[in-house]
Amino acid sequence: MLPSASAATGEAGEQAVTGQINETRSNAGVSPLTVDQALSAQAMKKAQALAARGYLKDTAPIAGTSFKRSTGNSINGESWARADDASLACQLLKSISFYKKVMLDKNFSRVGIGVATGNSNTLLVLVYAGGSTPVTVPGTGTQPTPTPTPNPSPTPKPTPQPVPQPQPQPEQPVQGLNADEQKMLSLVNSARASAGLKPLQADLSLVKLARLKGQDMINKNYFSHTSPTYGSPFDMMKAAGVSYRYAGENLAGASTVNSAHTNLMNSPGHRANILKGNFTKVGIGVVNGGPYGKMFVQMFIG
Repeated sequence: MLPSASAATGEAGEQAVTGQINETRSNAGVSPLTVDQALSAQAMKKAQALAARGYLKDTAPIAGTSFKRSTGNSINGESWARADDASLACQLLKSISFYKKVMLDKNFSRVGIGVATGNSNTLLVLVYAGGSTPVTVPGTGTQPTPTPTPNPSPTPKPTPQPVPQPQPQPEQPVQGLNADEQKMLSLVNSARASAGLKPLQADLSLVKLARLKGQDMINKNYFSHTSPTYGSPFDMMKAAGVSYRYAGENLAGASTVNSAHTNLMNSPGHRANILKGNFTKVGIGVVNGGPYGKMFVQMFIG
């Protein structure tokens, strides 16, 4: 059976999401958003597209975002999340600092809401519009917010055009990685090779931090770039003496490495981290446990 999708116009789901968004904006001293039917239609199309790509088949929470400058010198922003229902998906977006920053952007005055449901899962898509100042997005999972460069850390420069590299030889196993971590590293570097980018080198100091973060999320039952124990990923790196010019983090919960990698590559922000030319090293931590079977953490530096 095909998953269903709707703009949720006038429905309880839209009302709950709109209420959460505007309550969050009100608490931050930002004017409320108005639901826009044209944007809701756009959000519905994105929800349908994500559902068609299999995003309702996995139970792991995941989120993504993108921005573009539209006609009339206005800015459009888009955020989406998967959870048990639309309200929980909105809460997931609010719990991650980068997505919350998008939600609180003063440049936005309108929002469109699209919802797709299936397999006991819900995809929520929010499309924002309004304002006249270009918005720069780091990625997702890179800022202590879902995309590639930390909020609390310096904003990375635009990635130069990648220079095609010779086809790499089969990757040799890295001592110190478990089987899942090695497999994910291979998938990451295969994706980079396909994009003409150099492979990332495994950094065992980052692997240790990634495992700590994954275990912390399982132990304290949260899914966020900001840890109640360690703070942001950039705080963790600094505390461990890891130096970097560029840094980012990706998170995923899934039952298998392939599923986690596919979800990350299908999310624009997470994919941007994996394919960022400025990154040279990565720490991958895969920890068994939690509601999704395994917790995956990727920490990038360059």
